[in-house]
Amino acid sequence: MQAGAVLLARALRDETKLGCPTSFNGLLLSASSTSAGDLGSQLQTLNEVCPIPELITCASYAQSLSTIEQDKFVVYEGQNLEWRELNLQSLKPLQQKQISEERAQIDEQASSLITTIEDALAETIELKAARDEQLGQQFIPASTGINKQLLTGSSIESLARQVEQIGNGSEFWALCLYVGDIGELNKIREVL
Repeated sequence: MQAGAVLLARALRDETKLGCPTSFNGLLLSASSTSAGDLGSQLQTLNEVCPIPELITCASYAQSLSTIEQDKFVVYEGQNLEWRELNLQSLKPLQQKQISEERAQIDEQASSLITTIEDALAETIELKAARDEQLGQQFIPASTGINKQLLTGSSIESLARQVEQIGNGSEFWALCLYVGDIGELNKIREVL
Protein backbone atom coordinates (compact mmCIF):
# COMPACT_ATOMS: atom_id res chain seq x y z
CA MET A 1 0.00 0.00 0.00
CA GLN A 2 2.91 2.34 0.68
CA ALA A 3 4.02 1.91 -2.93
CA GLY A 4 0.51 2.88 -4.07
CA ALA A 5 0.58 6.02 -1.93
CA VAL A 6 3.89 7.00 -3.53
CA LEU A 7 2.41 6.46 -7.01
CA LEU A 8 -0.61 8.56 -6.09
CA ALA A 9 1.64 11.37 -4.80
CA ARG A 10 3.63 11.20 -8.05
CA ALA A 11 0.40 11.54 -10.04
CA LEU A 12 -0.52 14.61 -7.97
CA ARG A 13 2.83 16.24 -8.77
CA ASP A 14 2.44 15.58 -12.52
CA GLU A 15 2.31 19.07 -14.04
CA THR A 16 1.30 17.85 -17.50
CA LYS A 17 -2.30 17.25 -16.42
CA LEU A 18 -4.91 19.82 -17.40
CA GLY A 19 -7.51 21.25 -15.06
CA CYS A 20 -5.56 21.49 -11.82
CA PRO A 21 -7.83 22.35 -8.87
CA THR A 22 -7.53 25.69 -7.09
CA SER A 23 -7.94 24.20 -3.63
CA PHE A 24 -5.55 21.50 -2.43
CA ASN A 25 -7.54 19.73 0.24
CA GLY A 26 -8.09 16.03 -0.14
CA LEU A 27 -10.38 13.25 1.01
CA LEU A 28 -8.57 9.94 0.81
CA LEU A 29 -10.63 6.75 0.78
CA SER A 30 -8.51 3.69 1.45
CA ALA A 31 -8.87 -0.01 2.04
CA SER A 32 -6.14 -2.57 2.57
CA SER A 33 -5.79 -6.17 3.55
CA THR A 34 -3.40 -9.07 3.64
CA SER A 35 -5.68 -11.10 1.34
CA ALA A 36 -7.42 -10.31 -1.92
CA GLY A 37 -10.71 -11.80 -0.70
CA ASP A 38 -10.85 -9.51 2.34
CA LEU A 39 -10.11 -6.45 0.19
CA GLY A 40 -12.84 -7.50 -2.23
CA SER A 41 -15.32 -7.78 0.65
CA GLN A 42 -14.40 -4.33 2.01
CA LEU A 43 -14.84 -2.74 -1.41
CA GLN A 44 -18.06 -4.61 -2.11
CA THR A 45 -19.63 -3.07 0.99
CA LEU A 46 -18.64 0.42 -0.18
CA ASN A 47 -19.72 -0.21 -3.77
CA GLU A 48 -23.19 -1.32 -2.64
CA VAL A 49 -23.67 2.02 -0.87
CA CYS A 50 -21.80 4.26 -3.31
CA PRO A 51 -20.70 2.70 -6.59
CA ILE A 52 -17.39 4.26 -7.66
CA PRO A 53 -16.36 2.79 -11.05
CA GLU A 54 -12.66 2.49 -10.24
CA LEU A 55 -13.35 0.79 -6.92
CA ILE A 56 -15.85 -1.56 -8.56
CA THR A 57 -13.08 -2.62 -10.96
CA CYS A 58 -10.67 -2.98 -8.05
CA ALA A 59 -13.16 -5.13 -6.12
CA SER A 60 -13.70 -7.37 -9.15
CA TYR A 61 -9.97 -7.77 -9.61
CA ALA A 62 -9.46 -8.59 -5.92
CA GLN A 63 -12.30 -11.13 -6.01
CA SER A 64 -10.88 -12.80 -9.13
CA LEU A 65 -7.45 -13.03 -7.48
CA SER A 66 -8.97 -14.74 -4.45
CA THR A 67 -10.93 -17.31 -6.47
CA ILE A 68 -8.69 -18.00 -9.45
CA GLU A 69 -7.01 -21.04 -7.91
CA GLN A 70 -10.27 -22.73 -6.97
CA ASP A 71 -11.86 -21.95 -10.35
CA LYS A 72 -8.96 -23.21 -12.44
CA PHE A 73 -9.32 -26.34 -14.58
CA VAL A 74 -6.03 -27.98 -15.50
CA VAL A 75 -5.78 -29.74 -18.87
CA TYR A 76 -3.26 -32.60 -19.08
CA GLU A 77 -1.02 -30.74 -21.54
CA GLY A 78 -0.34 -28.21 -18.81
CA GLN A 79 -2.57 -25.47 -20.23
CA ASN A 80 -4.97 -23.75 -17.85
CA LEU A 81 -8.53 -22.85 -18.61
CA GLU A 82 -10.27 -20.50 -16.22
CA TRP A 83 -13.89 -21.30 -15.50
CA ARG A 84 -16.42 -18.64 -14.76
CA GLU A 85 -19.97 -19.23 -13.63
CA LEU A 86 -22.44 -17.49 -15.92
CA ASN A 87 -25.75 -16.43 -14.50
CA LEU A 88 -28.38 -16.05 -17.19
CA GLN A 89 -29.61 -12.90 -15.44
CA SER A 90 -26.30 -11.24 -16.32
CA LEU A 91 -27.18 -11.29 -20.04
CA LYS A 92 -29.05 -8.08 -20.82
CA PRO A 93 -31.53 -9.45 -23.43
CA LEU A 94 -32.60 -12.31 -21.14
CA GLN A 95 -32.88 -9.90 -18.24
CA GLN A 96 -35.06 -7.55 -20.31
CA LYS A 97 -37.24 -10.45 -21.49
CA GLN A 98 -37.78 -11.63 -17.93
CA ILE A 99 -38.60 -8.10 -16.76
CA SER A 100 -41.11 -7.79 -19.61
CA GLU A 101 -42.72 -11.13 -18.70
CA GLU A 102 -42.83 -10.20 -15.02
CA ARG A 103 -44.44 -6.86 -15.84
CA ALA A 104 -47.07 -8.64 -17.93
CA GLN A 105 -47.77 -10.99 -15.00
CA ILE A 106 -47.98 -8.07 -12.60
CA ASP A 107 -50.33 -6.25 -14.96
CA GLU A 108 -52.54 -9.33 -15.28
CA GLN A 109 -52.61 -9.86 -11.52
CA ALA A 110 -53.25 -6.18 -10.85
CA SER A 111 -56.15 -6.15 -13.30
CA SER A 112 -57.81 -9.08 -11.60
CA LEU A 113 -57.26 -7.61 -8.12
CA ILE A 114 -58.92 -4.28 -8.82
CA THR A 115 -62.44 -5.40 -9.51
CA THR A 116 -64.50 -2.65 -7.97
CA ILE A 117 -64.24 1.06 -7.37
CA GLU A 118 -64.14 0.45 -3.61
CA ASP A 119 -61.05 -1.73 -4.01
CA ALA A 120 -59.35 0.98 -6.07
CA LEU A 121 -60.21 3.62 -3.44
CA ALA A 122 -58.87 1.43 -0.64
CA GLU A 123 -55.65 0.93 -2.61
CA THR A 124 -55.36 4.69 -3.13
CA ILE A 125 -55.61 5.26 0.62
CA GLU A 126 -52.86 2.68 1.21
CA LEU A 127 -50.65 4.25 -1.45
CA LYS A 128 -51.15 7.67 0.13
CA ALA A 129 -50.15 6.29 3.54
CA ALA A 130 -47.05 4.64 2.03
CA ARG A 131 -46.14 7.89 0.27
CA ASP A 132 -46.55 9.87 3.48
CA GLU A 133 -44.31 7.38 5.27
CA GLN A 134 -41.62 7.69 2.58
CA LEU A 135 -41.78 11.48 2.71
CA GLY A 136 -41.24 11.35 6.46
CA GLN A 137 -38.11 9.20 6.23
CA GLN A 138 -34.74 10.84 6.77
CA PHE A 139 -31.48 9.86 5.12
CA ILE A 140 -29.19 7.89 7.40
CA PRO A 141 -25.79 7.11 5.86
CA ALA A 142 -24.86 3.44 5.79
CA SER A 143 -21.59 2.34 7.32
CA THR A 144 -19.15 1.39 4.57
CA GLY A 145 -16.24 0.49 6.82
CA ILE A 146 -13.77 2.20 4.51
CA ASN A 147 -11.03 4.47 5.89
CA LYS A 148 -11.62 8.18 5.29
CA GLN A 149 -8.92 10.77 5.89
CA LEU A 150 -9.33 14.47 5.37
CA LEU A 151 -6.07 16.10 4.23
CA THR A 152 -5.48 19.84 4.09
CA GLY A 153 -2.76 21.41 2.02
CA SER A 154 -1.71 24.83 0.87
CA SER A 155 -0.21 23.54 -2.38
CA ILE A 156 -0.15 20.44 -4.52
CA GLU A 157 3.28 19.62 -3.11
CA SER A 158 2.09 19.72 0.52
CA LEU A 159 -0.89 17.49 -0.38
CA ALA A 160 1.41 15.06 -2.21
CA ARG A 161 3.74 14.88 0.83
CA GLN A 162 0.78 14.01 3.07
CA VAL A 163 -0.39 11.31 0.65
CA GLU A 164 3.12 9.78 0.58
CA GLN A 165 2.99 9.33 4.37
CA ILE A 166 -0.14 7.20 4.14
CA GLY A 167 0.02 3.51 3.70
CA ASN A 168 1.24 0.35 5.26
CA GLY A 169 2.80 -2.90 4.17
CA SER A 170 -0.45 -4.47 2.96
CA GLU A 171 -0.12 -6.35 -0.29
CA PHE A 172 -3.71 -5.70 -1.40
CA TRP A 173 -4.99 -2.12 -1.33
CA ALA A 174 -7.19 0.48 -3.00
CA LEU A 175 -6.85 4.27 -2.81
CA CYS A 176 -9.25 6.93 -4.08
CA LEU A 177 -8.44 10.63 -3.59
CA TYR A 178 -10.90 13.49 -4.05
CA VAL A 179 -9.27 16.92 -4.25
CA GLY A 180 -11.14 20.18 -3.80
CA ASP A 181 -12.91 22.53 -1.42
CA ILE A 182 -12.99 21.38 2.20
CA GLY A 183 -16.76 21.98 2.46
CA GLU A 184 -17.51 19.74 -0.50
CA LEU A 185 -15.12 17.06 0.75
CA ASN A 186 -16.85 17.06 4.12
CA LYS A 187 -20.18 16.44 2.38
CA ILE A 188 -18.70 13.37 0.70
CA ARG A 189 -17.16 12.15 3.95
CA GLU A 190 -20.48 12.47 5.79
CA VAL A 191 -22.33 10.13 3.43
CA LEU A 192 -19.58 7.50 3.20
